[in-house]
Amino acid sequence: MNRRAFTLIELLVVIAIIAILAAILFPVFSQAREKARGATCLSNLKQIGLGVMMYVQDYDETFPMSQYGGGSTGVPQQAWYSVIWPYVKNGDRYRDAQGVEYSWGTNGIYACPSFPDRNQSGKYGCHYDVFADYWNWPVGGTDARHRVTPISALETPAEKVMITEKGVNDAFWGWVYFGTWEWDWVDWIGRPPQRDGAERALQRDCDLVNDGDGNATWAGCGMMPRYRHTGTANVVFFDGHAKAMGRGQILWYRNIYVPVGLPAQWSSEGWYPY
Repeated sequence: MNRRAFTLIELLVVIAIIAILAAILFPVFSQAREKARGATCLSNLKQIGLGVMMYVQDYDETFPMSQYGGGSTGVPQQAWYSVIWPYVKNGDRYRDAQGVEYSWGTNGIYACPSFPDRNQSGKYGCHYDVFADYWNWPVGGTDARHRVTPISALETPAEKVMITEKGVNDAFWGWVYFGTWEWDWVDWIGRPPQRDGAERALQRDCDLVNDGDGNATWAGCGMMPRYRHTGTANVVFFDGHAKAMGRGQILWYRNIYVPVGLPAQWSSEGWYPY
């Protein structure tokens, strides 16, 4: 029987074909893996959103605070992850020296598989204007940053983003909410807010550095949605449904602006005099 080995040219052709197929298929496999991670992230947000809505029903249809206590208040600092923990029973759970249990949204359903730092807290951020913020200020009174918000105050809950995955927090602050102020989302500040939906939304998409648009020195990437999943960011809306949103689809007036919660001097409508 006559056996003939591959010639060098034939071998090189086979190798070239394999290389071409690998170049075609590897990105497909990578996208498939990212799709799976995105599906896990979306499932996380659905569970978190359900936990928030259960809290709202138990507390006179009012949303929780984004954070409270700390500083001079004499109350241990807490974030919204802590108050919904009894409803989701998932994620990190700690106990401080006084025996107070708390959560900072580090792992479990709070961990997006595509987030670059698995040990960081605050991977998902809540709506700053609706989830009241009393950090380092007395609860109630004139010093409170803004008030808790009832669900009845939201005219279009199905269009407003309640929670979104966001960028990596910087070394100085652990954001537990996402930026809702107009200057974070558009190139200018307007009064009243534009009502045509065309706000020239910034497409922030960064983790470690600010991109120079809008108020980069204040908001940065740690407060903005992050489009990790093949160009989409997962969000959950105030009616409880979750959805993947592409870059440029989240518009400030349509999906972010809620004219409630903040006193006039702290309003999202224009300059935020911090």
